[in-house]
Amino acid sequence: MRLQLTLALLIAAGGAARADDPDTLAFDTLVYSDTDNVLVVSPQVAARRALDDGGGAASARVVVDVISAASVDVVSQATTGFTEVRREADLAASHRIAELLPELRYRFSDEPDYRSHGLGASLARDFADHDTTVALSYDASLDTVGRTGTAYADWSRHLTTHTVEASWTQVLGVRTVGRLAYSLVLQEGYLEKPYRYVPLFDPATLAMLDAEGVLLDGDNFSSYRLPERPPEEVPDRRVRHAIAARGVRLLPGVGALEADYRFYIDSWGMQAHTADATLRVPIGRYRVDIEDRLHWQGAVDFWQRAYTMDADGEIPRWRTVDRDLGGYAQDTLQVRGQLELPPLSLTVYALGGAMVTRFSDYLFLDWRLALIGQTGLRWRF
Repeated sequence: MRLQLTLALLIAAGGAARADDPDTLAFDTLVYSDTDNVLVVSPQVAARRALDDGGGAASARVVVDVISAASVDVVSQATTGFTEVRREADLAASHRIAELLPELRYRFSDEPDYRSHGLGASLARDFADHDTTVALSYDASLDTVGRTGTAYADWSRHLTTHTVEASWTQVLGVRTVGRLAYSLVLQEGYLEKPYRYVPLFDPATLAMLDAEGVLLDGDNFSSYRLPERPPEEVPDRRVRHAIAARGVRLLPGVGALEADYRFYIDSWGMQAHTADATLRVPIGRYRVDIEDRLHWQGAVDFWQRAYTMDADGEIPRWRTVDRDLGGYAQDTLQVRGQLELPPLSLTVYALGGAMVTRFSDYLFLDWRLALIGQTGLRWRF
């Protein structure tokens, strides 16, 4: 089962090589645990080799995710839980050509029931003595969805994702940098989860429960559901748009303040807002980053807490119990400490964070608390 976590945005600061690290070898380990019985341990190793003095580099990364889950999303399907391993490898190369910086990249990931190939290219150009940078990128992901224990030849579905992003980065002064970006994502193919079945209810039963003041939830839904269990079904095409803005301001004697905002909308009717603020404080060889990230999203157009079957036995055309398609509010607070060891050319860091999610209308869960920890080191040579 493919488990989608929103960890990439949470730990990007811990895993990225800096532009002034010409040759870097990095080791990182991430641990994620939440109150919904999900545990992820994710070690990774990455290497970067500078190819020129203008940002060109070759890089490689290998990551292994060991996932153990007995969440309500799993248990509600009459499954006790699962443990699986996902492996991913990434390659990228870029080289400065005058004012241009082109890059090519490839990604492959594999798990028992999901296989993905990703190809990408980008081109960045500097203007005004490097004060302005305009970039355009394109990525394609070719995915095969399967079932654990079943050969792909016997059952599989395909999903194709195209992503285009345009960005503009501008130096706004000796202490300020700003960035604007727009991204367009087109997904076509199998967007369901093959293990997910949607409970159905009789409208009269729901009306009776409402009259009696009984809340239908994950503890009692099986007592009122109908025997039919149709699989999840969503549209085969999804178009996503996002506009993001970022500002970084140097604060003399303090450090730097980074602020981000992102607005998202898609063809399924979802809207989302994400705001993020990070304070980076250097203290000699140490640096402390304090980040708070707020995310709010509304549900897709066809979202229902409880889907019903009408008198003629008809069920909704589109149906899902994917909580990522419902509405929720989320707050993530994390603190990262970093220590530079110049004699050894090492940087060591540790990150700790907590993420609280409040679901607005999800049948199986009202809230979730997640704890995130990450540690690693960078060796520059």
